[in-house]
Amino acid sequence: MPIIISPSDIPPDPPVEAVSPDGYLTARRDDPWAGVLLIADFPSDPARVRFVRVGTDGIEVPVRGGDLAWAPGGTAVAYDHEAPLGVSSAWYAYPIGWDGTVGARSDGAAVTPPEPVTPRDVWLKSLANPALSLRVQVMSWPTLEYGERQERFDVLGASSPVMRVDAWSLPTSSVTIETATLEEREQLLALLQSGATMLAQTRIAYGRPDAYWVPGKITETLPGPAYDPHRTWEVAVTAVDRPTTVGAPTRIPGRSYDDSAELWPTYADRTSTGQTYLDVTTGG
Repeated sequence: MPIIISPSDIPPDPPVEAVSPDGYLTARRDDPWAGVLLIADFPSDPARVRFVRVGTDGIEVPVRGGDLAWAPGGTAVAYDHEAPLGVSSAWYAYPIGWDGTVGARSDGAAVTPPEPVTPRDVWLKSLANPALSLRVQVMSWPTLEYGERQERFDVLGASSPVMRVDAWSLPTSSVTIETATLEEREQLLALLQSGATMLAQTRIAYGRPDAYWVPGKITETLPGPAYDPHRTWEVAVTAVDRPTTVGAPTRIPGRSYDDSAELWPTYADRTSTGQTYLDVTTGG
């Protein structure tokens, strides 16, 4: 029997956490950082775990920091800071034994990280240090310039040249970003000058697919009076391939040693809480 849904009904929010049917993998949305925390707990006590993400194309994409992740006590943690926004993805985990044997893949756990809400709203994510990642207001992103790589050979006696064409380059672009406060200014500069490859993500509907960028020339402009902290920024960016995930360390924004040291300056402070490293890492 069909189910009738009133047009006035508000659809439920997507789940913030999902557990795979076999119970081995948990995927937990981390909305403040637009990422997904992954926790794999295998009873087989593997040495390490390989985490992968699968989208609508069915292709396994290794998760940075989870390729491979150590699994003390059979539990491994990874953080997917590159998950597509606004669409559902499923995550899986492979247990890897102490002899290197790869076990059967876990069942999947799927969640949908929320996407930005306005055309100007863009995530710029640092791959090396996710805590530097920012949601920024992009005022202008008008062009993508794809460079051709061609060689021309003029042949004597022939009206047509011989052309050798290589693969087209990934695009370069110029992006205009706005900051409203001096704190935002410092944060943006720290991100752009970190030397790390960034991931740019915005709404799917705007036709700008996720892109990995290396920032180039940065131009800072004060559009108002000198006492106004408002700034606009022209940033030249070059698109590059996704950096390899092999051996990349696990980094979770807001849960580094520096972050925890603010709460627990000494090991005595930390141990007195009764929390394990897994508790601190996963927010348990």
